[in-house]
Amino acid sequence: MPSKARWPRIGRPYVIVSLMLLAGLAGVAIGQATATREPRRQPASDPLVTLNNAFRSVYHHTMQKTLEHGGPVILAVGDNLVLRRGSSRQEVHYTPLLYHLVKDLAHTPLALDALLIPHEDAEVLAEAVLAELRELRRLIDAAEPALAGHGLDAEQVDRGRRIYAGCREFIDSVLQARRCPRGVRVAFARRMHPAVMRNVGDAARAEIDALHARVTAWRKELTPEEWKSLRVVILGSAPPRNQSLTVQYFARLLGEPGEGPRIIYAESVRDEEQARDILARHEVDTVIGADFFNDPTRMHRDVLCDAARDYLRLLIDRP
Repeated sequence: MPSKARWPRIGRPYVIVSLMLLAGLAGVAIGQATATREPRRQPASDPLVTLNNAFRSVYHHTMQKTLEHGGPVILAVGDNLVLRRGSSRQEVHYTPLLYHLVKDLAHTPLALDALLIPHEDAEVLAEAVLAELRELRRLIDAAEPALAGHGLDAEQVDRGRRIYAGCREFIDSVLQARRCPRGVRVAFARRMHPAVMRNVGDAARAEIDALHARVTAWRKELTPEEWKSLRVVILGSAPPRNQSLTVQYFARLLGEPGEGPRIIYAESVRDEEQARDILARHEVDTVIGADFFNDPTRMHRDVLCDAARDYLRLLIDRP
């Protein structure tokens, strides 16, 4: 059974964290004060550097202890989910094939739009662009017969054929005109919009159903205390963040507003161990923020942000 030891909750004093921040702030403050007078890098024998290195060592040690004594963690890594619980690790591939199939169908008209965006002002499309259009048409013709053999229901197959037919018609018209002004391209995109969004809806439901089934099964393995302490780290690209499907799912499930103490979005991270380090850093910084600033979120921002804002108002006069 995983250890039930818990890292102390926010709001209690921590001597090690206090020492850690004092050492770090000393190094930061001194480094900032001398930045304009001395090179940033100082000899390793400098006692100020030695003190700051001690801070970094203490901080890293505290991060490791946080991971060792923390509760269970779910990591969402692409199509996989990982449950870390004490020394145990479970990984499952949860994303269903249907999710990818209906998304791939929706990508076809988007590909045509993307291909033609750079050429909307061209009087005549270059032969290379026309060749790409012919190749996409060939690929559509080859893909359509396979629609019925991948587990799609009748309505999804019919919708896929209508998407392909609309794409073929558009390609043929562009090949004949040898140009594609923005208005023509946008009109095509708007015609495709309803079918594309139906596929998007199917993909979202398939993904959420599979995600919920797996998390529900894991929840049965956890004690009530473990479930209350569960944290989630979602590895994803920059744009989605709070609007990502996975963040929305866990926020709804855990009763959270979105990213916060229990849900962390690890932007542009693909490595599981790096994601766990981000989780540990997030939790340690939460405690520091509560201890020193009475604000658990304070260290999740640039520590210099408030001072920078106030000084910039004095430095740069704006009408």
